[in-house]
Amino acid sequence: RIAAAYVPPTTRARRSLQLSAKKIDFVVEEESRDFLDVSSVFLDSFWADKAGSQELTAAQRRELRSGQLDDFRRRYALRRDTRRKATLFVAKDGSTIIGCAGVELDGAVGENLVPVLSNVATAREGRRRGVATTLVREAEKRVREWGCTEMDLVVEESNKPARNLYSKLGYSVISKDTASDTLVPTDDGRIAKQTTTTLTMRRDLNGG
Repeated sequence: RIAAAYVPPTTRARRSLQLSAKKIDFVVEEESRDFLDVSSVFLDSFWADKAGSQELTAAQRRELRSGQLDDFRRRYALRRDTRRKATLFVAKDGSTIIGCAGVELDGAVGENLVPVLSNVATAREGRRRGVATTLVREAEKRVREWGCTEMDLVVEESNKPARNLYSKLGYSVISKDTASDTLVPTDDGRIAKQTTTTLTMRRDLNGG
């Protein structure tokens, strides 16, 4: 993770994407400067869900929030002016962030690389409102703007709700990795690395 001081980029300010789809009662914005609030939302949704019935300790929350903030800055700000392309979308209800999703392309378009969707999370107050679906579709639009026709994502095999959502959105499993690493909050207050099984899913964006 990057430990150097973070300097917000001065170009390409956040861009608001007003959505007119039926029953959508929130907006989606492109976040490119301040990742503190969205990191906290990710912590309280993705990581809290991963902890299950176990409540995260203050130390676990600090470690996860710091790591997530560094990760967002590295992925979506510090490297965005290189050959690499990256965007983080946030869904907002008023001024409250209720979800996020990122998409990245690790190289130039035309190098047979496929953009990857990641960091999809929905706050509890944003669930059952189409937030995750809307964020994924916005990521797909951005991928098309980059000139790409496919998008991948990686999901843990045990995460059935996410797998079901992606399947409904047209993603199919193309590979399986039984030796992936993941971080897990433990009941003794640590954040431990564990081995998990992940699935790579892909959608052909020309397929509808």
